[in-house]
Amino acid sequence: MNKIRTIDELREAIRDLEHQNYVNEQHIRRRVADFADRLKPMNIVKNLLGQLIGGIGGADFKTNALRMVAGFATSFIVKKFFKKGIAK
Repeated sequence: MNKIRTIDELREAIRDLEHQNYVNEQHIRRRVADFADRLKPMNIVKNLLGQLIGGIGGADFKTNALRMVAGFATSFIVKKFFKKGIAK
């Protein structure tokens, strides 16, 4: 970044940084939404069943079963947390 010498350059730099911050926030929000969607119990079950039907078994089945249990647990915890936050 070049040295800022005038108030207009400062304002432009601030606008650029605010825009960059906005873009980063949107990217993070999309990634969090995608991650939360993948942790939904129904999506975990669909993925697990799809892999089972596809012929994957053994250690992969154990890993996927653990992911499914983790998804259910996460979903349960998040629901409890947000219900308590809304009630107050």
